[in-house]
Amino acid sequence: MKYILLALLTMIFIGCSTKVPVVTKYKINIPSHSIQTEISSNSKCKKQSLKVLQSFSSSILMSSEMHYVLDANKIYPYSAAGWASTPNRSISDEYFMMLRDLKFFNAVQSAKSRTKASWLLEIKVEDFMQYYEKDNTKSFAKVSIDLTLLNANGSDVIASRNFHSKVNTRSLDAQGGVIALDNALADVLSQSALWISEECK
Repeated sequence: MKYILLALLTMIFIGCSTKVPVVTKYKINIPSHSIQTEISSNSKCKKQSLKVLQSFSSSILMSSEMHYVLDANKIYPYSAAGWASTPNRSISDEYFMMLRDLKFFNAVQSAKSRTKASWLLEIKVEDFMQYYEKDNTKSFAKVSIDLTLLNANGSDVIASRNFHSKVNTRSLDAQGGVIALDNALADVLSQSALWISEECK
């Protein structure tokens, strides 16, 4: 009997002392950069208000789990890395903050705002992922986003365009992927701002 108790106590001790891997949480952190674009004070956007809608994406990008792609089409989760906020939400927030700061429009509202806007910005995230080549000797990040400007009154499409960027990672790990995704998203945001400024003319 005492051997059974000793065995049970040993198993409990081993179970309690097993170290669970710590999951590192990453947030999207866009590098500081200046977007070189100008619009006149009498542009058509200055007369409009814009609401940035919550982005559409695959369910993977609506999760706080961090995934990577191996050999073009095999998706795996990182076991010790995750997102502090889902990519889907973070991308919407980045577009809102960028457009608010650029002051293209009379007012810019987030998706949570109850106020009505004259224009809507739809965001569809087609790709936001780190990729590894089959031999694991190279990794890169891909970001692809579709934007559509809509007239809120009739939901008519004002303009629509896809933006994409690919950035090689500096290291073959989750941190390297996050840094590359930050830079690729920054590039897509810059492309988007230039496009919107042209549509405002």
